Formats: sequence, structure tokens, C-alpha cells
Amino acid sequence: MPVILHKFRDHKVSADTEILILGTFSPDTDDKTDFFHGRPRNFLWHLLPICWKLDSLKDAPLADKQAFMAEHKIDFADIIHSLEIPEGEDGNVDDAFEDTHVHEWKDIITLIDTLPKLKAVYFTRKTFNGIANMRGQVVTIAKHCHAKDIRMCKLETPAKFFSEEKQQQWIDTIVLQKTCLRP
Repeated sequence: MPVILHKFRDHKVSADTEILILGTFSPDTDDKTDFFHGRPRNFLWHLLPICWKLDSLKDAPLADKQAFMAEHKIDFADIIHSLEIPEGEDGNVDDAFEDTHVHEWKDIITLIDTLPKLKAVYFTRKTFNGIANMRGQVVTIAKHCHAKDIRMCKLETPAKFFSEEKQQQWIDTIVLQKTCLRP
């Protein structure tokens, strides 16, 4: 089976990172996605700046997103490094499909251990229905964060749609820190 690597596998998380946002996988395909959570139906770059009462960066150039990241000490990683994809399934982005076709997980624990200023890790998934392998990875990461006194919470997925309720959950979790969905 062909192996598809993570599109942003060469991205280096900044040592100044205080907030690490974890997703699942960004395939190295021909789409025009310029960075993590850049697919058209993903609203992270709309939700995240609004948490700090800033304008959406959804359609902004990568340089603007990087400036926002540096200012707020936020960075990104995905838990999957590569997938083994059966012939004809290269466009399948279903979570349950990806969960059962992982070729290699990204070593998030080692990444966390290289971030001396890290205060919080947020995983962009509210539930783990049908994705037992991802759940296992995230629970292991959560235990490691807990042992290091790093806040670890789940966020409502930024994919598919934007809503005021989703926005409020992101504000309450990331900025106000008054809610935390535990893995």
C-alpha cells in the first residue's frame, strides 16, 4: 500500500510555544492548503483569532498566520505522521478510516519535552467515537501532560462549520480557561 506523509512534516514547532494545538493529519496531496487546518471546511483560522477579539485569518496569507502564532505563542502539530492508503482511497479523510490506516504516529511526547515554555495542549476533537487508536494516543499524551503539570483539553473540532457555541467553547477553554473537556 502506498504511504502518504504528513504535508507539514518539516514544520518545526517554536521553542517559545506556550499553547500547542494538536490535530490528526494533513495529507501531502496536491491541494492548496498552506498550513495546518487550512482546508476550506476547517474554521480554526476563523475561531482562533476571534478568541482574542481579532479578525479572522481564514483567508489570510501564511505570513499573517505565522505573525499571530508568534504573538500568542501558539503552534501546531498533528498526531499522525503518515498513513498507509489502499489503492483508490487517497481522498478518504474520514477519522475512522485514518484511525485504522496509520503507518506512523508522530512522537508528540518527545515534542512536548522539547518545549520548555509549554503551558497547554489542546486536541481538536471532542469525541473519540470510532477512533480507538487515536484515543489511545491522546490519552497517553494527556497522562504525560498531567505528569508535567501542562493543561490538556479537547476542543470542539474546527472542521465542517462555524457556530457561536463552538466559538464560545474555544474562548472558555483557551482564553478564559473556565472549561476543559478531558481526553
